[in-house]
Amino acid sequence: MITPAALSLLDHVTHAAGPSGQGDGHALFERARQAEREGQRAVARHLYEQALRAGAPRLGAPLVASAMLGIARAHQLEGNSDAARDCLEAIIAVATVVDDAATIGAALNMRAVIDWQHGRLDDAERTYIAAQEHGERAGDQRLVAMVAQNRGVIATVRGEFSRALGHYAESLAGYRALGQHREACGVLNNVGMVHTDLQQWADAQRAFDEAAELADRSRDTFTRLMIDGNVAELAIARGDLDQARVVCEDALARARAAGEPGAEAELRKHLGVVAREAGYYARAEQHFTQSESVAMARGNVLLLAELSRERADLLGRQGRFRETVQQLNRSHQLFTDLKAGHELADVDRRMLRIESTFLDVVRRWGESIESKDAYTQGHCLRVADLACAIARRLGMDERRLFWFRVGALLHDVGKIAVPPEVLNKPGRLTSEEWALMRSHPEAGVELLRGIDFPEDVIPIVLHHHEKWDGSGYPHGLCGAAIPLAARVLGIADVYDALATDRSYKRGMSHDVALATMRGGAGSHFDPDLFAHFEVVASTRRPT
Repeated sequence: MITPAALSLLDHVTHAAGPSGQGDGHALFERARQAEREGQRAVARHLYEQALRAGAPRLGAPLVASAMLGIARAHQLEGNSDAARDCLEAIIAVATVVDDAATIGAALNMRAVIDWQHGRLDDAERTYIAAQEHGERAGDQRLVAMVAQNRGVIATVRGEFSRALGHYAESLAGYRALGQHREACGVLNNVGMVHTDLQQWADAQRAFDEAAELADRSRDTFTRLMIDGNVAELAIARGDLDQARVVCEDALARARAAGEPGAEAELRKHLGVVAREAGYYARAEQHFTQSESVAMARGNVLLLAELSRERADLLGRQGRFRETVQQLNRSHQLFTDLKAGHELADVDRRMLRIESTFLDVVRRWGESIESKDAYTQGHCLRVADLACAIARRLGMDERRLFWFRVGALLHDVGKIAVPPEVLNKPGRLTSEEWALMRSHPEAGVELLRGIDFPEDVIPIVLHHHEKWDGSGYPHGLCGAAIPLAARVLGIADVYDALATDRSYKRGMSHDVALATMRGGAGSHFDPDLFAHFEVVASTRRPT
């Protein structure tokens, strides 16, 4: 059903008499199309509106539909989805009255693009299928090819690469039959990226080579630079750093000459990766910094997220774990912002990669600290596994569980400030040594200062040695004043301490450790949480 807003828009652009001197509608329409081709979206939208006001009836139904699609496209590219949807609704309503299947299909295709950009992949897929059916009924080969390409993008986002290649093949055949080289170039570029993901290097190179040839033939500088960036990524994936460097340096010169700072920033990111992989860390940092300055100036959040991820890899190779975690956390937050803003449909796949790397780096950081203590290797990982099992039983969702695991792996990070001779001392600690040992929660928080962790990370690090009766440290919190995550972690921490060998004692058996802890339920431990722990522990009992 057409909305009042759409009706108002339709009436405004097709019936309102424009003031004299606005010019011929056909001439304005052609100027609008030229502005759109040149990327001047606001200018194009204004000219399309002027063309319609100058005399929509004289333009004829096809040009009116094209102008309104141009207005909708401009709104969509400017991020004004509601205005774009109103335009599309008006177009579909009018085109339905005159049974213009081609126009309906074009409007549906654009509506599906908006759904896709907002992460509604199922809605987008259904709308694309409807658009394709209308295109086929109208015999509109270009629309059918365009929809097939878009369905290929959806399949790629979902990781359904075989289906994606099938859609791209259909699209490519359609564009080739129509002689539309620029459009075929874009499809081939997508095909190359899929083959890169599948590690089908030769197929990827062939697709990129043909795409580059078509981009040159069409004199499409921007697309050619984008292809060069993908060729560089392919070369990096294959381990051919020399080819990647040569491709990037050549493309970088052309990007500067063409005045394409966005392309230059992407290429510098790739050059940073090449330098990092070759072991030239200072040069890599220089490229990343230059790329970041452009990305920040242009508000390119996706590039900033990727740069933080690549810089984290660079720092991790140098053993700079704190800075590595800081960059990974920044990257994760930027990807989260993209997801909240619906600006990246495949953000979930990218975030999974970040989260996997994040946990690996945090685990390695914990292990580097444990290496000071001959008796606690694997402690953080074991505690994290047990604590997460308890948290999952409590109903903690996967998003919170991720950060809970990060906090669990880092709970003893402050022990880096405790001398090894104190950590490994076989006898009773002196009062001074015990004070040093008790300082590790606050030392850990200090070490993590400046890393804007969400959820439970800092409370776990700071409060995992608090006790239910208030006799713990560092703040003597009691009962529910102790953060839930810290209470859970504290139970798992004590169990592992009892059940494993330490410098001052032999580890207890599972049953003895459990019995010992049972006596502390209600004093050391939250009694309700302890009951959940016992259920979990019974399923994880060593055989």
